[in-house]
Amino acid sequence: MSGVRTRWAAIGAAIAVTLGGGAFGVVRATVSSGDRTAYFPITPTRVLDTRNTTEVTNSTLRLTMEGSIAVVGESSTRTVVPTDASAVAINLTVTGGRKNGNYGYVTAFPCTSDTDLVPNASSLNFENGVDIANALNVTTSSNGSICLYVYGTADLIVDIAGYYADHNHDDRYYTKAQTDTALSNKADSYDLQLFETTTDERLGHKVDFSDLLPLGPSAEPAIIDNGEHVENYASMTMGSDGLPIISYYSQESGLTFAACGDRACQSVFRISVDSTDGSGYASSIARGSDGNPVISYLDFANFNLKLATCDDPLCLTRTITTVDEAGSVGWASSITIGVDGNPVIAYHDLTNTTLKVITCSNRTCTSKTTKTIASMGFMSSPNISLAIGIDGNPIVAFTDGDSFDLKVAACEDPTCTISNVQTIDSAGIVGEFPSIEIGMTGHPIIGYFDRSNEDLKVAVCADPACSTSTRSVLDSDGNVGHAISIAIGRNGLPMFTYYDLGSPLHLKVASCTDIMCTAAVSTTVTETSNLVWNTSLAVGTDGTPYVAYIDGTLMDGDLKVAPLWWLAGGR
Repeated sequence: MSGVRTRWAAIGAAIAVTLGGGAFGVVRATVSSGDRTAYFPITPTRVLDTRNTTEVTNSTLRLTMEGSIAVVGESSTRTVVPTDASAVAINLTVTGGRKNGNYGYVTAFPCTSDTDLVPNASSLNFENGVDIANALNVTTSSNGSICLYVYGTADLIVDIAGYYADHNHDDRYYTKAQTDTALSNKADSYDLQLFETTTDERLGHKVDFSDLLPLGPSAEPAIIDNGEHVENYASMTMGSDGLPIISYYSQESGLTFAACGDRACQSVFRISVDSTDGSGYASSIARGSDGNPVISYLDFANFNLKLATCDDPLCLTRTITTVDEAGSVGWASSITIGVDGNPVIAYHDLTNTTLKVITCSNRTCTSKTTKTIASMGFMSSPNISLAIGIDGNPIVAFTDGDSFDLKVAACEDPTCTISNVQTIDSAGIVGEFPSIEIGMTGHPIIGYFDRSNEDLKVAVCADPACSTSTRSVLDSDGNVGHAISIAIGRNGLPMFTYYDLGSPLHLKVASCTDIMCTAAVSTTVTETSNLVWNTSLAVGTDGTPYVAYIDGTLMDGDLKVAPLWWLAGGR
């Protein structure tokens, strides 16, 4: 099969199935070698939005998914999915739907033209005027296309979340037993094949650990900045090259941006983004729809909320916008990218003790909608975490500063015109350091600290708005769970970084062992000299998780990044 463009046969090695929660999964093949289909996640990319053109009525719309294609909001074409892919993972949204008689549905299927026979099946059923989304795996045709047939009338939105492609799974992997033997007999350099030995950029390259870091929890983290006055709130995500990018505050350079130049973060690029007095506290970083960083942060001198919109991947030039200056605002901001490709920011209005959400109408947020969505009490620490749900609406996990309960505010529309607040946990002093992500079921997952019992806890929501949830204790060994950050591993399961306040202080990572996160395996990453507010966890395109943190005192520490090589497969 090597080198042969196989479609249905190839995806048969990793059969795509739609889950009841609206997510997608893969039934893995049992063979240990030969051609197999591998899944490659990407930054979600919008490739269709008929709201900007013409809605679809009782007809088929063909989309080219592979090679150079048009991307919504971008002026030029680019390759999102390579031409040798066998299937795509998409999120399909219907908005403004109107049924044809008693029925309204969309069928997604591989096709070479929009006249191909439509399968007798539906991928998404819709009601009149009810927006609905579903995550799907769709096999692509020989010309790299899929078709969307609408029975009824609807506007369609399609985001690509990843793709499937063949690779040869052979003895270029070390087995667990071989790896354990190599570790027990390790010399001064390592030549462990944790990644495919191949020239395929998507699978990575054979790594010579003599130039990188030792494998395992005893690895020395990379120092990103050891200036005399590196301070608080390191925030990290992955750049357009798949390597970590970080925002943080230092007294010398104010709001600072750093980018790792290699997978071990041994080479680092740094630049001052906003050096005006007091700018850069409590920053939060995301990668915009154009691939460039966007950073929300507090101007401490004026107590304003600001946004830095970078014009390039290294933020060599940028636009600074003050997005809220009505009182003491911008404490503990959290930023992400909305369904329209523009920034969304959740933050604390300390003057009015409320939780607010700004939805930007353009990339620099010079036009925006601001909504107060919940009462939050008086807190200035980082106790807000924002995500965009599978329904396309913002959802915010936060600590109620009056009751110290864990709460969630779920917006009912993309601009938070209406929001519903749910209390997730109120059993004592709980809910500090919440960190939220959308799990593979399409429902939110929240890690948080139970101060009453000094435990790391997780709440797994049963629906997109988190009206009900299942709670579990993941680590109770000592005073654990401070400064939590969540990410979804390559295996689709959540993982959390956090502090263990034992003596000495430890930075730890807990990897869930099941989709409901009822249990986790906890590992010490490294010892640290102090607890400084937060950790920030993100997963690279090769599956390697990275954690950024400040090691030192609140006013004087080192910014460090630790690649968690041993979790590259998910856990």
